Amino acid sequence: MIIRTVLLFLPLFLTAGPVSAMQIEADPRIIISFMDKSLPPELDILRVTTDVSEDNHLIFQVQTKGERASGEDNDYVMLQIQHEKTYALIIPLNRETSATIRIYEAALQPENPLTSISFKESRINSEHPGFSVRRIERGTEFTMPLDWINFGADFSFDAYTVSASIEEGALEINDVYDQARRGRAQAKQISAITLLNNICSPKK
Repeated sequence: MIIRTVLLFLPLFLTAGPVSAMQIEADPRIIISFMDKSLPPELDILRVTTDVSEDNHLIFQVQTKGERASGEDNDYVMLQIQHEKTYALIIPLNRETSATIRIYEAALQPENPLTSISFKESRINSEHPGFSVRRIERGTEFTMPLDWINFGADFSFDAYTVSASIEEGALEINDVYDQARRGRAQAKQISAITLLNNICSPKK
């Protein structure tokens, strides 16, 4: 029902703003990442894909070239969402550790590098239950409820493998190993309604 309602109002959003605001990448549902032979396979992001589930959840799959059972405890897979704030959804890279999602937030700082952003633990999952994570083959799947999204605001996403420290409810990114959009221009902020419409449209 949520998806049908959103798509019903899409023409109103399209006619309300200037054409230049709608210029987006060819397919905003997916990021194809450049392979980096200098990185271990488990740190090398291959792609990020998006979808909407039948129970009205937005799904992001971050796939890497390989997997790691154990090793450095401070390595994480991170999904970054920029939507009114900057959110960091993380899970330990090592597959032997618990697959529990941790969510942190900071002020919206699209121009700042991750290592300079001060993240604090977010209460978003308690306020909007439905955020979750699970491990998939050579990757991670992040899920979030559609009713959390403000469809009148902009939305963008990216994925990283990082080294990070967590202490007293704060997240500090120490090093970025790989970024899905590395080597490209910074992701454009597009309206959340436009992103959802593209995700729900027939795949080419």
